[in-house]
Amino acid sequence: MVFYGYAPAMGFWLMKLYGHPDVRILDCPRETWEQAGYPWSAQASTPPISRYSLPNQDTRIRVGQAAVREAIGDPMCAIVDVRSDSEFRGERFWPSGGLEPGGRAGHVPSAIHVSIEGLRDEHGAFRSAGDLRGLFAPTDPSGSGELITYCTIGARACTAWFALTYLLGRRNVRVYDGSWAQWGRMPSTLVESS
Repeated sequence: MVFYGYAPAMGFWLMKLYGHPDVRILDCPRETWEQAGYPWSAQASTPPISRYSLPNQDTRIRVGQAAVREAIGDPMCAIVDVRSDSEFRGERFWPSGGLEPGGRAGHVPSAIHVSIEGLRDEHGAFRSAGDLRGLFAPTDPSGSGELITYCTIGARACTAWFALTYLLGRRNVRVYDGSWAQWGRMPSTLVESS
């Protein structure tokens, strides 16, 4: 299975969450694929009918709100906010700047801000491992601690998880897929802005 288009890493992550062994991401936008002369079709394919039992989730790659709360200030775990600067500073709730009824803008206390805006090169492909190491250097230079990534709805957090896990070989990286859409609307959660 190959994912491409909007949020391919989220599709990849969801398949891995349920134990699929052979999942991939097209390392370029569809337009780049087309411009390179590779085959493509405008017709939707029909998947074969199957009897598929959904296995249990792999809890090693997912965390919930309670685990994020426990990770605040934990020196062995870095909470990594991969949203834009304005979202992290509390100037926006959604990337579009839209408002959220009952939502508070800001970030999880003790979160390290590493925007993934520079994760891809000018052609839409992931940057080199050296560039990615530089981008994620603030998170955990030793590479031994746990990382929890989050964004607004999980798509960018999954992209960071994919880069850290599959392109940099990090272990102990988990996604908080509830992300800010959940955290920022819960009255009991702590929120910081800067």
